Amino acid sequence: MGLSLEQVISRLEDPGTPVIWLDPSLPEDLWDHLPGAVRGQGYRVLHVDESEPVRDLPTLLESFGRIATLPEHYRRDLPSLKESLLRLPDDAGKGWVVIFRHPEALRQHDEVAFEDFLEILELVHESRYEVHEQVFKLIVRD
Repeated sequence: MGLSLEQVISRLEDPGTPVIWLDPSLPEDLWDHLPGAVRGQGYRVLHVDESEPVRDLPTLLESFGRIATLPEHYRRDLPSLKESLLRLPDDAGKGWVVIFRHPEALRQHDEVAFEDFLEILELVHESRYEVHEQVFKLIVRD
């Protein structure tokens, strides 16, 4: 038996877990309703691969530029992305939630970039929680 949408949402409250790994066998219906349910709980959503697949580092950076309306200069590399995410407004209610529904292409094409991306999001989560008491979570298909 898989997790329900409510169980996934309840995991957002735990500041000690910056990444929520979800089983790939969870129904697509859960993923379809996840962004709205997260918003409904007072979080701002950044849906990484909503409009197009993320297959490599450049498309990951481009996606964040689009969904987080980050300045053009951040798109150079992951350290620039980290700095930009740390500077996101602190008016996000309970915090920010990044949804990465289909990470397979990035993981297969550039495992190092994927791992570095996870580390950056964990660091951003820790920093934002310490300063603003807001989470910065990643929900990703395992």
